[in-house]
Amino acid sequence: MKFLICGIGSAGQRHYRNLTSLGHQLALFRTGGGANAPFIEKFLSEESSAGRKVKAYGNLKDAIEDFRPDAVFITNPNSKHLETALLAARSGVNLFIEKPLSHTRAGLEELQSLAEEKKLKIMIGYNLRWHPLLIKMKAMVAEGVIGQPLCANIEMGENIEDWHPWEDYRQSYAAHKDGGGGAVLCFSHDIDYMYWFFGMPEKIHAVGGKITPLGGDAEDMVKALLEYKNGFIVSLHLDYWQRPPRRVFEIIGTKGKIAWDYYAKILTWVPRDGKATPSKYPVPENFDRNDMFVDEIKEFISVLNGKKESRIPLQQGIDVLEISLVIKEQIGP
Repeated sequence: MKFLICGIGSAGQRHYRNLTSLGHQLALFRTGGGANAPFIEKFLSEESSAGRKVKAYGNLKDAIEDFRPDAVFITNPNSKHLETALLAARSGVNLFIEKPLSHTRAGLEELQSLAEEKKLKIMIGYNLRWHPLLIKMKAMVAEGVIGQPLCANIEMGENIEDWHPWEDYRQSYAAHKDGGGGAVLCFSHDIDYMYWFFGMPEKIHAVGGKITPLGGDAEDMVKALLEYKNGFIVSLHLDYWQRPPRRVFEIIGTKGKIAWDYYAKILTWVPRDGKATPSKYPVPENFDRNDMFVDEIKEFISVLNGKKESRIPLQQGIDVLEISLVIKEQIGP
């Protein structure tokens, strides 16, 4: 198949390499690179040295008309996602949109209308839905292993200074509001799997904002409480500051609790009665983080071929964005 990648930072390069390894034809749409320019030029130079000529365009409409892709991968800065998606959707092209869907509600209705009118196939790139331990955790909860869920705790903290050694984080979109940055949207993976497990909350209470000494003006530490219909409560913590990084998801139920530790690479079930021995489930021995990205691409291709429905369709991306925006609105400008 033929895919056009819009944005060639770290996410775009990962998808480019994975799609190439799967035998597909690739082209790029790029608008410059900004602070990422040396990183992008290094990638292009490496591809050229390996004898793989990269087909690149400077105009999205020209790229679509000339290359005629089966789908567009949108991997540019958060603030450009919806703008790029709309341009592609107006041309009737299927979409893979990296998380988050956008940083604003503007344009969502038009994208929904275009998707329906042109029968577009769309997937939002929340790759953690392919993590083997999260999949197992969801199955165990559904099977009633912890009984009735009562509350959940989610914590995601990772120092933004450690993300990309090739760039000054202060120049990246992730540190700035106008780029669609901030801990809420950049860590919306954790909001997505919360939504995947529990659906839309009824009420959201959030505090936080620009709290740490980090540069930039986007929020870097946030705490939220989310209430559901049956009294179920989720506490959510997101920050750009922690070292070492931490991502933990714990659900407490009437029969015990289950906890996923991303960095420890383990899922733990602890019975409440204390009679049974706690169970620990490590990630599969051969698991690699990139496996999730490859699996989501393979599934998207199955969606394009009509073999599956999108696991994360447009409406789910809109729902996760709505939760994220309500949290951001509550912590203030």
